[in-house]
Amino acid sequence: MRTAITYGLFPVWFTTAILSAAQLYAMGVPVEWIVVGTGVCTAVVVAIAERIHPAHARWSQSHGDIGTDSIHVVVSQGIVPALMESLIAATMLHLSISASSWLGTSIWPDTWPLVLQLALALVSAQFFEYWFHRLCHTSPLLWRLHATHHSAERLYFLNAGRFHPLDTALSVVLSFGTLMFMGASEVVMLLMACWITVHGLFQHCNIHLRLGPLNWIFSMAELHRWHHSLVLEEANSNYGNNILLWDIVFGTVYWPRDRDASADIGIGDMKRFPQTWWGQMGSPFRWSAIEAESQRG
Repeated sequence: MRTAITYGLFPVWFTTAILSAAQLYAMGVPVEWIVVGTGVCTAVVVAIAERIHPAHARWSQSHGDIGTDSIHVVVSQGIVPALMESLIAATMLHLSISASSWLGTSIWPDTWPLVLQLALALVSAQFFEYWFHRLCHTSPLLWRLHATHHSAERLYFLNAGRFHPLDTALSVVLSFGTLMFMGASEVVMLLMACWITVHGLFQHCNIHLRLGPLNWIFSMAELHRWHHSLVLEEANSNYGNNILLWDIVFGTVYWPRDRDASADIGIGDMKRFPQTWWGQMGSPFRWSAIEAESQRG
């Protein structure tokens, strides 16, 4: 069973989830139900697999983080994306209509096969997310927001949602805002949302996974664990949130074949970074104080 989990769980579950989402949409099931259902079912599967075949035994032990990460999931992966999509939808629709009118044709190739439309959605939206994520690691101001995600001292499915709401809001605008502007259809947006949901839960999972060549498509757990490294040279890599393409193009792939990423993760120089949800909400605004507290030990 463990071998099947290592090599087969992600590709089989991912394919099943995406195909099921497309089928449920064709049957008229509301989009929100499909996305939530996909997330809940995937979380259950990943949580069970983490107990059966963990990548690191000590990541299976609670770090007092379950409550904090649960709130992050509700706020940063539920409420904030829904609000942002509602806020930007009208604006992006107007811009899309204006751009299509100026070009004399629709921006989005809605006559393409659905699989190609999904591929285009990921490539185009993830380009902007890649650069935003990369800037979050190089811009001191953006790092104040993104540090919340890297404050996790272990990786497990629930902290896939550990993001400061402002970080999430900017990311949603860049990814789904891009697709709205281009005029992507509802089903394409749905499939991309399901891709992001399933991928994110597996990307942060504590499961011993091996994807082999598929790692060159998905920015999966084997690669993403290096991104959470305490070693800066290792962490400043593998920025792709859902696909590895732009890391390949811009030379930021880090994937040593001779060893796995260390189980020691977090923010090495900020030992006093708050671990409560309210503390993390205020962390960007009291950054100097947290730095001072960390230096004092």
